[in-house]
Parts: sequence; structure tokens; C-alpha cells
Amino acid sequence: MQSGITVSTELQDAFASFNSDSSTFCLPVTITAETLTPLAPIPFQGTPSTNAFFSALPQLSSVLQPKTPIYLLLRRPSNASAAALIALTYIPSNAPVRAKTLFASTRSTLTRELGTEKFASTVFATEEDEILGQDAWRERDGEGPNVISREDMMGEKERELEAVRRAEAEARSGTPGRDIGIGGTFGTGSGMRVSMPVDESAKSALRDLRDGGLVQLTVDIPTEKIVLADSQSGVEASSVASHISSSSPRYSFYHYPGTDIVIFVYTCPTGSSIKERMLHASSRRNAITVAEQEGLKIEKKIEASSPDEITGDRLQEEVTPVRDQGPARGFARPRRPGR
Repeated sequence: MQSGITVSTELQDAFASFNSDSSTFCLPVTITAETLTPLAPIPFQGTPSTNAFFSALPQLSSVLQPKTPIYLLLRRPSNASAAALIALTYIPSNAPVRAKTLFASTRSTLTRELGTEKFASTVFATEEDEILGQDAWRERDGEGPNVISREDMMGEKERELEAVRRAEAEARSGTPGRDIGIGGTFGTGSGMRVSMPVDESAKSALRDLRDGGLVQLTVDIPTEKIVLADSQSGVEASSVASHISSSSPRYSFYHYPGTDIVIFVYTCPTGSSIKERMLHASSRRNAITVAEQEGLKIEKKIEASSPDEITGDRLQEEVTPVRDQGPARGFARPRRPGR
């Protein structure tokens, strides 16, 4: 699975220069406007050599930021052979969830489009010491403790999926004060800030939600804006699933007929793209907050990977829980069919 980000023409040109200029130590790369773009290259200090690599490492601190992922294309001279190119992905452990997932899911695109054969190795780092420290590089060379991480044992697709799972888990936990986007945060209570803009038609549909009504919101990927996907009235509980997309994530708000209960249903089909999953997972609480700001009281929440799991019985169970199941659950997953 890929993020949909592509290599810019500027990066292609910058990489061609970097690849042919042995005096350049590092070419930093970031993501800007849906493309991979180059930053200013960093030269070696003095004549490129094996020791020059270690001497140049401190220069990388100028492009490393505590919460900002970045790619570093490094040249490592060798006495035995020609210099090796290394593609290093730096994703700080406390970076925003959306940025983490976007950079993790784009790392293979970077090397593939520039030419996988041009890189001797790829490195994944979450702490500055793993980049700036000579011990970390010697450990990778096999001169230090023989430590094999789970990351080292995973394939590229496994790493991407793991990043998405982490993002979805962090969004689901709703830890107060956690960054949820590049530059955006949310707090608690009425002071919650919504980082992603919301279309006025979506707000209007939420305000007008009535008995038996179903309002669906989604994230418009190009603009990263929460928009209205659909609005229906007079929807029976047994037919809610038929109105929800089976290919793209949805935030659905259903006013259960004959009650004052509004059920929030988050569906995220496994076939949706990695960027769709990332944006919807990290903005789910935003959608709930917008609905509450428009006057809805969200009492029940359900999540599912497929609309088919949102049956009439499942919705009724949320409204009138079976006695022996105890108090109403929080963010509950639907039961599997047949149970």
C-alpha cells in the first residue's frame, strides 16, 4: 500500500546532482503539497573519506526537528569500494500521527522512484541519536551489539501497515493534548480545536438531523477537508448499511427512530487507500466534536471495517442493550456475523 505521494521534478534533478557529486554528504527530502521535494544539500567537511562520514554526522542536526519527520539521502564513502548511498527515514516517536503515517507509507516510493538499485541500504530511525551517534552506525555495521529490532524483520508493506495500525490506535485512544495533524492539536471539553476544516454543508446537515435521519461525512483527500458525503431522511435501522460506502471511510450519524439517541458509526473498509485510512483515523474525533458543536448529543459509538457489520439488530442493541451485558459500551466493535 502506498500513500499516493510522488517524486517531484525538482527532487529528480537534485538527486541526479547528488548522485554525481561526491563532495555532497546529504540530500534532505521532505513532503510538500503531495510531492517529495528536496531541501538544501549538505556537503562534506573536507575530502570525502570513511572518517569524513562520521565527522559530517553532526551537521545533520541542522535539519532534524523534534516532531518533524524527514528523509535523509546519505553518501557514505568506503575505502574498499565506491561510496554507498543510504536512504534514511527519520520519524520522531512524538511526531503527529498523520505525519508519522504519511512518511512511513511513502518511504518505499522515495527509493523506488529514484531507483532502488542506487541505494546500498535503507535505515529507519525514531531518535536523533540513531542518526547523529557514531555508535549507532557502528552497530549497523556489525561492530556493536547484535540487536535486531522488529522493524528490521518486517517487509516494506508490513512497516506501512504497522504505521497505519499505530495511527488508528492512537486516534482511537483519544489521548487529550495529542497532536493529530501536521501543526494541529486537540484538547478537551468546549475548548477543543478542530485542525481539519469542515464544509458548511456538512455542518448544516448535522444541525438538521432528525428522527430516522442519516448524515454521512467524509474527508476530501485533495483538500483535507471534512465534507458532506450524503444525507438521508426516513432511514430504517435495517437499511442503514446499504446507504454507507463499502469502499471509502465514512463518519455516519444516525438518529435512531422513535428515540432521542444519535449513534455515531465509523466505517473504514480494508480496501481503502492508506492515506484515506490515515486521514480518517486521525480526524475521527474531530468529526464527533463538530457534530456536538452543531447541537447533537452523541450517546453511542460503533466502529466497523465494513458497512455490512452495521445491522439493524446491532443498532437496536446499542439503543436497548441486553440486560445481562451490563452497562452500555463505549466505542464498541460489532459482533461477528453468527454470534
